[in-house]
Amino acid sequence: MCMNISKENSGKIFINSSGSQTKENLLRINKGFGGGLRNDASIDFAIQMQENRKLGDYKKLAYIWRAILVDHPFTDGNKRTAMFIAFAFAEESKKQPDRDLLLHHILSIASKNLTEIRQIEWRLKNAIK
Repeated sequence: MCMNISKENSGKIFINSSGSQTKENLLRINKGFGGGLRNDASIDFAIQMQENRKLGDYKKLAYIWRAILVDHPFTDGNKRTAMFIAFAFAEESKKQPDRDLLLHHILSIASKNLTEIRQIEWRLKNAIK
């Protein structure tokens, strides 16, 4: 499974490596929460990491989360965008997200500026089973 942040006919939202389309969809998702793009360098890097076939799905999601929660690329709605993407990932993966734990992890990562991908990945695995 690859993650593609695009809404397809099936209504699913997932993240893949479709380049600017993926970035456009991230921007569209965030715009729905009232945000706008402030800086896209970290988003570009996170999207680039989606192309690495050696990385697992949770690690790919961790790169997206780090870009959004630590680097704050949007003017508003960074945490809401991260939560939305986590729920979309869980839905596509047919996994159960723990809403309260996800919220705890989002707030913790953002407030502590946690940049270590392994720790973010562990938190995601812990909250989406």
